[in-house]
Amino acid sequence: MDDQILYRQIYHALKADILNGHYPPGSQLPTESELIQRFGVSRVTVRNALSLLQREGLVARIPAKGTFVRRNEVPSSTPKLIALLALDVQLDFFGKIIRGAEQEAAAQGYKLLVCSTDNDAEKERQCLLELQSHVAGFVIAPATGNQNHAHYGQLLVQGIPFVFVDRYLPEFNIDRVTSDNVQGGYLATRHLLELGHRRIGVISARKATTCTERLRGYQQALQEFDVPFDPALVAHAVGKRRDGWDEYLHQGGAQTRALLNVPDPPTALFAMNDLLAAGALRYLRERGIAVPEQIAIVGYDGMGLSDLVSPSLTTVEQQSLRMGAEAVRLLVRRIREPDSPAHHVILPVNLRIRASTAGSVALVTSSVFLTTSQVKGGGF
Repeated sequence: MDDQILYRQIYHALKADILNGHYPPGSQLPTESELIQRFGVSRVTVRNALSLLQREGLVARIPAKGTFVRRNEVPSSTPKLIALLALDVQLDFFGKIIRGAEQEAAAQGYKLLVCSTDNDAEKERQCLLELQSHVAGFVIAPATGNQNHAHYGQLLVQGIPFVFVDRYLPEFNIDRVTSDNVQGGYLATRHLLELGHRRIGVISARKATTCTERLRGYQQALQEFDVPFDPALVAHAVGKRRDGWDEYLHQGGAQTRALLNVPDPPTALFAMNDLLAAGALRYLRERGIAVPEQIAIVGYDGMGLSDLVSPSLTTVEQQSLRMGAEAVRLLVRRIREPDSPAHHVILPVNLRIRASTAGSVALVTSSVFLTTSQVKGGGF
């Protein structure tokens, strides 16, 4: 029998079992292997049937856990409260996201509750558990090394919407708002290449989609200038975590020291955020290495400190205020239209050129504008 007919037959059979209560809300459907055995079909056919159920909002698929029947009952009164889980409320970057989110929440008739996770997955998990019954939805900047996939999946099963902001987990195809980090990494690296640098070191934060995308832009610029990618020039987070600013300042200095000790050291540095760049500047100043005469530096974020450090910092500027507002706008839309397709909003970035790479100040604008991508099927 044609696969198109088979997967629809399986879809109708499972849908009937869900609607008649055989699989009640919150329960897990049989595994793919069990469904293959039950219906005598291929894995692709089973997955097509499950995808159709997912697109209709009947089930949620949780990575490494399985497929669960969603709870779609609407509470008698939806809470007019939104929770924003930020990595560190002390950082200017997240402070602007919070302000943008708060302004948009007020405009939409909601109040904003902020929870600082300190970029710690366990603290994030506690925030999710404590707040999920009190809020209409979440705006989340997921912690690095996140282990909360099951909790995100349960939010979807329970019908509690959430939106990723700044960074995301690629396993979940849900609404998200990010900067054009690939373009940002490209603009920063191209600027240094145009200044004549060919050995460009990378100072990285702990692994997240923001860093992997910026590194992709870095590699694209190298390729455009026919400069081979050297993994020895990409430093990685070292040592134990510290609190707040100290973590980034320490990492910036430690990674700069490591990069300057490679056999053919870099003549320029691209730091994945402005605090890492500030840590690098502090280390270079202590070593008596002149910036930009001996080594140039580009940061990322456009934090207020980038114009206050000495020398002033060339940096990729993000629209963090707008990022927070867009995230709340997407969340409110999701609350009102729970079955609408997922939206991925990518905000453009600018390169602000200052004294850490050149003597004059200039602005290089990304050619990428706000784009909204609709992906069929919500959830995952």
